Amino acid sequence: MSTAPLAGRAWRIWRIIPLYQTVAYRGRFFLAPFMLAVQVYVYYLLWTAVYSGRGSVAGLDVEQTVTYATLAILLGRIRWTNRMVSKDSLPQRTREGTIVYWFLRPISPGRYYLFRALGDMAYGAVWALIGYLLVLATGMIGPPVSAAAGAVFLAGLVLGQMILYYLGQLIDVITFWLVSNTGLTRMYSFVQDLLSGVFVPLWFLPGWLLTTATVLPFAATIHLPVSVYVGRIPLDEASTQLAYAAGWTLVLAVLTRFMWSRAARRVTAQGG
Repeated sequence: MSTAPLAGRAWRIWRIIPLYQTVAYRGRFFLAPFMLAVQVYVYYLLWTAVYSGRGSVAGLDVEQTVTYATLAILLGRIRWTNRMVSKDSLPQRTREGTIVYWFLRPISPGRYYLFRALGDMAYGAVWALIGYLLVLATGMIGPPVSAAAGAVFLAGLVLGQMILYYLGQLIDVITFWLVSNTGLTRMYSFVQDLLSGVFVPLWFLPGWLLTTATVLPFAATIHLPVSVYVGRIPLDEASTQLAYAAGWTLVLAVLTRFMWSRAARRVTAQGG
């Protein structure tokens, strides 16, 4: 397939989520930033109250903790978009039996899923970036502890989003065997938010739970880049953890490719 037609198809797929969010669901478009602002402000009040009269907890002072919590919320916003509103999600198509059309298109279902996810993440990233610039401008959080930490933060952010993409894809592809993955999705969302540091900085968790989170790929998605940003993870340790995250990315990529090959065998038409 030549580059030009592929790029055109990719662009049409990428914009599905932004168009649905801004045109078809205008209420959601205006409600999302309000909800995000409220969540950030509530977390700011919570952590400043927790640190009242305290200097440092788990190696983090109040400024670091507020920055950690705020960035964790903003980064979590990148994958917050609800793809179900587009009426073309993999779980929904599988339940309806119309998933067969994904396999009849000029591009593979895996590539179509990738382009959809890129549009999803791009839309969420725009809101996250706007939120970051606002909280940075107001002084609610500070900049990275150093330029090098900022660069490592961006590298960790990219790897983390790749891991989240593959994890989410695995949960969706499992629908071919489960028919409905609603319960699994809810459980995954809770575990992901807990072990990635969205609910609370992982440094505050019990030692065994922190170890579990760092062994699994979850901590690499948000906890790692944010901890580097606030200076809780030194740069000399970050390189090893980035390599570990890259390893998880490779493993998950191979696993998802295998799952797609198996899923294709379960798709039937004309009475299947």
